[in-house]
Amino acid sequence: MVPKKIYPLNAVRFFAALLVLFHHSERFFLPNAASGISPSANQDAIDFSLGFRVSVSFFFVLSGYSLSLAYLRKEKPIDTRKFFAARFARIYPLYLLVLVLCTPVLLADKLQIHGMALGLVKTAAIFTPNAALLQAWYPAKLLLINRPSWSLCAEAFFYCCFPSLGTLLWKLRGRGLWISALALYVGGQALVWWMRPLIGSYTLTFFPLFHLSTFALGILVARWQSLRQERIDRTEVQAWQATLVLGLSVAGLLLSVPLGPLFHVDQPYDNGLLAPIFAGFIWSLSAASTPASRWLCGKWLVALGNGSFALYLIHLPIRNLFLHFGWVAPACYPIYVIVCVALSLVSFYYFETPVRQWLIKQFDERRRRNIFPELTTARVGSISDQ
Repeated sequence: MVPKKIYPLNAVRFFAALLVLFHHSERFFLPNAASGISPSANQDAIDFSLGFRVSVSFFFVLSGYSLSLAYLRKEKPIDTRKFFAARFARIYPLYLLVLVLCTPVLLADKLQIHGMALGLVKTAAIFTPNAALLQAWYPAKLLLINRPSWSLCAEAFFYCCFPSLGTLLWKLRGRGLWISALALYVGGQALVWWMRPLIGSYTLTFFPLFHLSTFALGILVARWQSLRQERIDRTEVQAWQATLVLGLSVAGLLLSVPLGPLFHVDQPYDNGLLAPIFAGFIWSLSAASTPASRWLCGKWLVALGNGSFALYLIHLPIRNLFLHFGWVAPACYPIYVIVCVALSLVSFYYFETPVRQWLIKQFDERRRRNIFPELTTARVGSISDQ
């Protein structure tokens, strides 16, 4: 279940995933869209304004924030086994299913180029690290099956860091918290821009290490909110304050579109440069009840937010299916979007949720057997006696 405080953010997650879908598909279904807007504009700015390619950075900030609320707010040691089991059950079943369904396309390509034996070997050499969530560490050679899956590799890296990194950052308060937030953001961006000419924008975009500071900023947003709630003399955040921050965040996001070409590099925003803006979104939608947050709490939007993970993973394979059959006319675009959204909801309610619940149940039962083996043995004996 999603905590009520996360409801508005869960709905925003859907819109972010939808914009990723738009970025990966609009040029195929609407080939004249970019030229119709501004033929002379820089292509990066056009792609950004149409596709919002930095949604993944928002996901990373939100991931750090929501994990902190779930596992750090009670200030108890994180049960790492339970944590990793929960994260595995949440993301891996659908990830593996989509990976398996997408692999035949790669296999057919490798068989055509290299023949049967070598084609199978090369496909297996790519599939195996993808199945192990390692593809983003060597994107040029491994990120060849469902490209959006790279962010799951980064998330797996964040999960490995979270028990220690999250616990460390959760101890911060006062000036130390703000200094750490500034150091993480400035230091993370300095590292990104220093490494850009050395490894190139493509590798930089996907390499998980260069997104860790973005994830960590989400942890600090949650920590700051938690400290405010602990203060006896705290003043409630007013709706107008949250609305003002939301408006400034939207304005900053819109302003970044025309500023993009001024950086003179490919994909300048992909490595968390806009993380403070996303932090503003998260704070403004969770700090107080506003017209925007109440609207985003609508049941239908919460449901769409629940399906955002599936939407993010399946939209590219479905797009490729539409391309294969030649269904790329502008009139097919609404059908494509509806199919993706509908399948994402089906996935969440009829695949992801049942499988996640079953895996968690299996984990809990196995854990009880390991902790209380004598009770389990006694129970089995009593049943057999009956």
